[in-house]
Amino acid sequence: MRKKLCAVALVFLVTFVSIPAFAQTSLKIAVVDSDKAFQESIWGKKSIEEFEKERAELQKTGENLDKEIADLEEKLAKQRNFLDDKEAEQKLQAEIESKRMEGRNFVQQGNARLAEKQQELLEPISEEIKGLIKKLAIEESYDLVLEKQLIVLYLNPELDVTSRVVVMLDQVYRERISSKSKGSEASVPGQNTEKDAK
Repeated sequence: MRKKLCAVALVFLVTFVSIPAFAQTSLKIAVVDSDKAFQESIWGKKSIEEFEKERAELQKTGENLDKEIADLEEKLAKQRNFLDDKEAEQKLQAEIESKRMEGRNFVQQGNARLAEKQQELLEPISEEIKGLIKKLAIEESYDLVLEKQLIVLYLNPELDVTSRVVVMLDQVYRERISSKSKGSEASVPGQNTEKDAK
């Protein structure tokens, strides 16, 4: 019995001593909405624009295929009504089936192409966002950075650093564009020099 009382007293002592110690060490927390950072950044907007352009081109090609099939079906219907040429009808039917197969293949290939394009555009930005969040956390001495899209029931707006991540991401994008344009400018004189040498 005495041992039990000692154990209970020890638990209470540890609890009351550790609570003030924990309260004194406050965590510095930040929250980031990665999706919002992606969508509001220049890089993200350009990527979305490029993806939508690719999707629109594929959609247009698909619509043209659908129109071709509809025109062939209309031609077949007229041929059945006005001509009694079984051989021509079978030939037209085979052409329609071929176009339908082409359409199904196009849809499959188009979906695979869009998924590949999405990954190609999204992955570098996602990796950059992760790196920038880590950089910000180190520079600003944050103990914890949470993703806003996860379970956050309440957020003090002062803890949200998404806009700062957007600014940093835009800076990285501008630097990339600048270095690409400098690289292409640097290659032009080199090409001219080669021509001059010849």
